[in-house]
Amino acid sequence: MKKFILPLIAVIAIGCSSSPEQNEDTVDNRTVEEINAERGDPCDCIESKIEVLDGFISEVKEGKYSTSELLNKAFTAKMDGCMATLGHVEADLAWAKSLKECESFSAIKDAMIEVKNAVVTLKENEQKEFLEEVDNEAAEVLNKLQNNEY
Repeated sequence: MKKFILPLIAVIAIGCSSSPEQNEDTVDNRTVEEINAERGDPCDCIESKIEVLDGFISEVKEGKYSTSELLNKAFTAKMDGCMATLGHVEADLAWAKSLKECESFSAIKDAMIEVKNAVVTLKENEQKEFLEEVDNEAAEVLNKLQNNEY
């Protein structure tokens, strides 16, 4: 019984000692203000990302991204930097709030909605193609069954 209990206690202790809340506090003792100050000015961040998103949307409209997965990965890469989350919940929420206060926030929000709509369209096309493929394969199997080819 001891052979089972001791390893179990060790695993629980390790799991508890590495909880995200504890790691967040012990690894990063900076204040929310200090963390977000390193990101720079929120409005400058938005301005720089609007230019990036405008170019990205042009690429999307040209059909550069053939799948929703590729589009999502490219979008994540484009939004990296000052728009990326850091994993510090309080700092990320405060940063998002400061971004919303910028005059140009509506422009970036509109651009993000456009990207989201492109992802949805690609996803719907992928699902439609998948269903057509499944229907074709099912019809082929039924034909072979009718012709006793199995």
